[in-house]
Amino acid sequence: MKRTLVFMLAATAISANAGLLDKDENGNFAAMADLSEKADAAKVSASNEWAKASAISKETYAKAIEETKKAMAMLNVKAEDVQANLGLSAADLKAQLENFKAEKLLAYAGEYQKLLETTKTKVADYGAQVKELKWTQKFTAKGRALKGQLKDYQAQLDTLSSQYGVYIDKLKAMGINLSDYGLEKDAE
Repeated sequence: MKRTLVFMLAATAISANAGLLDKDENGNFAAMADLSEKADAAKVSASNEWAKASAISKETYAKAIEETKKAMAMLNVKAEDVQANLGLSAADLKAQLENFKAEKLLAYAGEYQKLLETTKTKVADYGAQVKELKWTQKFTAKGRALKGQLKDYQAQLDTLSSQYGVYIDKLKAMGINLSDYGLEKDAE
């Protein structure tokens, strides 16, 4: 008990000697107020530095996205390039993509997405035409041709969706944010 009392007296004496117990005209401890002001100033300064770093980071990220988009445009991937892959199995397509850089994957995925939208529209159009056929017309040459076209486009849509998924999975595995490039996560 005596030790504790001696220790408290010594701590009080050191604090008083260091000016920590000096009071200003408002009755506040002067040294504590200075510490509080310095802490507040440091907090504001850190917040400002964080805002600057964040702005620089966003600007750098935006520039990287733009550079990637330029590289994608230079690759000039066309619908014919995508259609040439429609005969590939998923395993063959995955093997082919192993050597693709991000820009090439993004360019192909973008073209797949465009072709998917076009094919979805064709499936919807042919589906509507088949539905509009009268019962007797469904068995005519015209009806069979429409149903054949619908079946072909549906098969193409299924293959495109599957292959698009392979591209999307590969891009996700690379950590690429699909929305930065206008890509949808799912083909459906």
